[in-house]
Amino acid sequence: MRRRVLLPLLVFGLIAVIAVLIPIAQSIADSRTQQIALQRQASLDQVVQRARTALVQGGTSSLQAYVDRFHAVYGEAVLVLDEKGDAVASAGGLSPGLDVRSIAGAASRAIPQVSLPRVTPWAPDTALVAVPVISAGDLSTGVVVLEVDLARAKADVASAWVLVVIVGLLLLAALMGASLLWTRWILRPVRALDSAVAALTAHREAVPLRPTGPPELRRLSRAFTTMTDEVENTLEQQRGFVADASHQLRTPLAAIRLRVDSLPRDPDAADDLAAVDHDLDRLEHTVERMLTLANAEHRASASRQGYDAARDEGAQRECRVSASELGDLHRWRLDEAGVMLDASDDTVVVVPCGRADLEEMVQVLLDNAANYAGHGARVRLALREDDRGVSLHVDDSGAHLADADLDSMGTRFWRAGAHRSSPGTGLGLAIVAELMRTAGGSLRLERSPLGGLGARLEWTRP
Repeated sequence: MRRRVLLPLLVFGLIAVIAVLIPIAQSIADSRTQQIALQRQASLDQVVQRARTALVQGGTSSLQAYVDRFHAVYGEAVLVLDEKGDAVASAGGLSPGLDVRSIAGAASRAIPQVSLPRVTPWAPDTALVAVPVISAGDLSTGVVVLEVDLARAKADVASAWVLVVIVGLLLLAALMGASLLWTRWILRPVRALDSAVAALTAHREAVPLRPTGPPELRRLSRAFTTMTDEVENTLEQQRGFVADASHQLRTPLAAIRLRVDSLPRDPDAADDLAAVDHDLDRLEHTVERMLTLANAEHRASASRQGYDAARDEGAQRECRVSASELGDLHRWRLDEAGVMLDASDDTVVVVPCGRADLEEMVQVLLDNAANYAGHGARVRLALREDDRGVSLHVDDSGAHLADADLDSMGTRFWRAGAHRSSPGTGLGLAIVAELMRTAGGSLRLERSPLGGLGARLEWTRP
């Protein structure tokens, strides 16, 4: 973004500097040209006066002497022609060639040819000027031709132009520096807002925004900070409410169970009491899972903000484990459900996750497979490690899943329509997702090559 803001400023600044420097350079060249023209005009007047006297009176020796002194002083060639075009006096080796005769012919018509080309570093080193020698009756009796030396004037103009270019570069550098400062002042709050939005999107703790830049962006920064605080407070209140509600529900549930257990066992009410016990079990399990989810969300939020209570209390944040070791902990549960577990790989892998959290997540995934894959299904548990990181795969051969089911899995309390009557809370995958965020990884759900659900716990190396 800074480049897009700076580029137009620099382009317009360059155009403005060039638009100022070109007229200045032309003015310097015109001024130097006018100066040298005036100087040579005064010198030519002296030569013309002596040439008039010599041509009218017929003596040219004094004219030749003056022309020689003129050449010695100014270093420029002079040629005096009479009305027939013959050379009367000369100095500096200027011969009546084609160019000389052309300008002399124009001047012989009583029109002085004293205009000089604009003196620039690439102009010619010399230029011819001619002035008619006017006698009585405004008739031209001769012409004085002067070869003006422009070398020194060219050097002066070149030096002045170099100075102008240096001044222009300094102005451009000053403009660039001012543009950088201006752009930085404008874009600093924009970059801070962009970083804060990225941190909020990634659920990281955002750096507090300092109101800087233009007033509009300052107001925007303050408004964004207020909004961020409100969002964080709302989320924290939501997590706190779930945790508090789960804690508060456990006590009355325990009291209800005690009262139910203390009721006399009437054979006629045995079925009703069994149903109440079953419902209490489901409710207690739901409350327990809600409390587990609230704790996982709290830990994930603290981890995003750089605080890990388990790590700060000395718990290990990685473990060495194999797929067979993880599978053996839960094999009995799958055997009771009639599900075959394939977890025979004994390769030990370093997993960047606490042992308790890893076992909790594996238990949830294998319980889902035991509950929903169906009797006779096959479940495969595998740990993989490569250059990209570590991943744990749980695949089952259960029923084919609809696309809508894959998109909705992991949502709190969501359950597939075919499994609504089965035991469960719909919180298991949400807990796994939060525990993975706490461990710096991610949960990915997809179709399994075996036909059912494939769960991927992935930790990517930085």
